[in-house]
Amino acid sequence: MSNDMNNQHSDNVLLQLQQLGLIDGNVIDARTGETSAKATIANHHSQDDIPWFIQILFGLSGIVASLFLIAFLSLLLFGIDGFDSVIALLITGLVLSAAGFVLFRNKQSRDNTFISSLALAISSAGQAYIGFALFDNNLSHPIDVWLFLLVQAIMTVIMPNRIYRLLGSIMTLGLMIYLLNYYHLPEVSLGLLTLITTGSNLSRYSLLQRMPRKWRADVFDIIKAIGYASALMLLCVSVYFIAAEHSHSLATYYGDTFRYNYYLAQGLLTLASLYAAYLILKRYDVKLLSAAGLFIGGAIVLLGIISIYVSGLLATSLIIVIAIANSQRVLLGLGVTALVSYIFWYYYQLDTSLLIKSLSMLIVGLTMLMGRWLLIKRYFANSLINDTDLTMSANDRQERHS
Repeated sequence: MSNDMNNQHSDNVLLQLQQLGLIDGNVIDARTGETSAKATIANHHSQDDIPWFIQILFGLSGIVASLFLIAFLSLLLFGIDGFDSVIALLITGLVLSAAGFVLFRNKQSRDNTFISSLALAISSAGQAYIGFALFDNNLSHPIDVWLFLLVQAIMTVIMPNRIYRLLGSIMTLGLMIYLLNYYHLPEVSLGLLTLITTGSNLSRYSLLQRMPRKWRADVFDIIKAIGYASALMLLCVSVYFIAAEHSHSLATYYGDTFRYNYYLAQGLLTLASLYAAYLILKRYDVKLLSAAGLFIGGAIVLLGIISIYVSGLLATSLIIVIAIANSQRVLLGLGVTALVSYIFWYYYQLDTSLLIKSLSMLIVGLTMLMGRWLLIKRYFANSLINDTDLTMSANDRQERHS
């Protein structure tokens, strides 16, 4: 029976992917001779997909290769005084980016891992030269950052490579956070990153349904890259300002005019987390204003209050919940690693005694375990009993009818 349920669930997922246009259902299965979406996925994985750890290695090799390529081209440009000309830098960057785009678009080159890694190196070098051209120009300071952000966003969209899109998304979000800090709006960073993470991970299929069918595969890769990049940036930014405050780096850069409102930032993060909880509960037909929904909302608010003093607790908990809801093992590992790291970082700060921190962490842990027990005992157990009663009553009616 469990095998039948697993097969039914797999068929439903395959049907949903086929309806979104991410797979092709018109493929003949070699064993049965029938049209099968599973055969399409098997062929797609055997031909195009590479394991994620191999992709990371290729990404790192592409970054290293791009550094050597930049060094080689820089020596040539120094020899002809090319760095004194903004136009020469811009043309070099555009030519390298165009070459990388051509290699990415070619299917034979895309299947070859060496050429794909080389294309990543060439396109990364092109983006670096475009950055040099924009920042070395006599533009005012925020305008050059805005232009580079626009160029980076456009290249992230048009480059058909997952690693490039992931790195480009990280760079784009990093520039966005920098601009928010420049305009003295750093409190918006946490809430905005949480909304981006929530939308790209929990609402990706609803977003894909609004796109034309021919664009859905590329849009799916872009949304997936933005989801991982925004989650990584959220985990970093959630502890950045507190760490910078302890190191006095923000006061050195901004002076005495910089003020970071922890309560406002945490409030925006809590509101965005409540929206994420609403989307997850909606999958299971649980209303946010129900007993279970109110209990979960209260737990999120409590975590938001605690996370003011234990930095990163709510952000990492949200990433872990999203990863479990979407069955994303890489994101789950990232969230668990960040949570353990942040707890160690918080515990060994010497601002208060270790005894007080141990007591506070003990209280937080016992509170979360008690909340988990109450949620399972009061809601999920009753829901399971109700489902069992409905099943038994349906069986009784069927027996009486027979």
